[in-house]
Amino acid sequence: MTKKILFVDDEQNVLDGIRRQLRRDFDIDTANGGEDALKLLAENEYAVIVTDMRMPGMDGVNLLKRAEAIAPLSVRMMLTGNSDQQTAIDAVNHGQIFRFLNKPCATESLISSLQAGVKQYELVTAEKELLEKTLTGSIQALMDILALANPCAFHRAERIKHYVTQCVQGLNLPDGWKYEIAAMLSQIGYITIPPEILEKDLTGETLTPREQEMLRNRSKSTCQMIERIPRLEEITQMIALLDSDVPAGPDRDCVHTGALLLTVCGQFDQLLTNGLSHRQVMNQLSETPTPNASDILEVMEQVEPLILDTTIMHIDVEYLRVGMVLAEDIRTQSNIMIIKKGQIVTALMKERLRNFIQQNTLQDKVRVYESQKI
Repeated sequence: MTKKILFVDDEQNVLDGIRRQLRRDFDIDTANGGEDALKLLAENEYAVIVTDMRMPGMDGVNLLKRAEAIAPLSVRMMLTGNSDQQTAIDAVNHGQIFRFLNKPCATESLISSLQAGVKQYELVTAEKELLEKTLTGSIQALMDILALANPCAFHRAERIKHYVTQCVQGLNLPDGWKYEIAAMLSQIGYITIPPEILEKDLTGETLTPREQEMLRNRSKSTCQMIERIPRLEEITQMIALLDSDVPAGPDRDCVHTGALLLTVCGQFDQLLTNGLSHRQVMNQLSETPTPNASDILEVMEQVEPLILDTTIMHIDVEYLRVGMVLAEDIRTQSNIMIIKKGQIVTALMKERLRNFIQQNTLQDKVRVYESQKI
């Protein structure tokens, strides 16, 4: 797909000339001033933004600063007749520009600069996509291991991720993958805790002081496991701040937002697990709200809990399909639980069940819900 380029100037004849000059080489949009440019940026994706400096209402530096928040991956350039040194310094320091071009600019030079800008945009977006896919795939591998080692923790992580994803969408948060990965990893620390203690906690049973201390240390254990993974610094900080007092306000950063999301969604899940309805859960969360999380509680009103179809099938393990949901705990003949009820079937889970059946320690039929509604 052709990468789009946005030119911004307060003189329409300049924009018309640029369009004629470059229409054979690039997909061009034009904006007559900063406000028009911001509207286009909110509705379109641009590889390169090129702006004049001196414009009424909003100059080029301020436009580029605001553009960075809306379209952080777009490459920013300045094309201006105002070529004094201070303008260049401001553009570089505050607008974080890729190129500074003077009017009039030769067609060959302009085309060369735009091609370099598009290439830079492609490099940045490719790196971002690779990072997200690599991290997500690696984390999913860790979660498959957690599913085998501690089914309760794995199932809880899946539920919390489901709620966090909906909140991220409701809050229109950028880089939603960070919060989703944080939700998935937030339960890894439970791998150090016996499953029966987690079950007691989730069902509201009384915990001994020693068990309570184990649960308090779970976030610390999680951080110790993931802190050496590159590019997970913010996610590690989110988990470290779980259940802590987190500052709020319009300038709340990604880390504090993530910590609040994990805290509130964790509370939401635990109350639902204890048998409360969605409305009862929201009433309780509102009565004793997490400090500075009012915006999150507001979108939680629209969150859809996981609801399972009550129709149950009793089928052979060989006929299990990835995505089915277990309708019973899977236990060995010696009553050791290996998979928790409500867990979504994965390929690794199917392989594990086959291995137990081959050892004659497990029945070859399981109960699953006919469908899952999310």
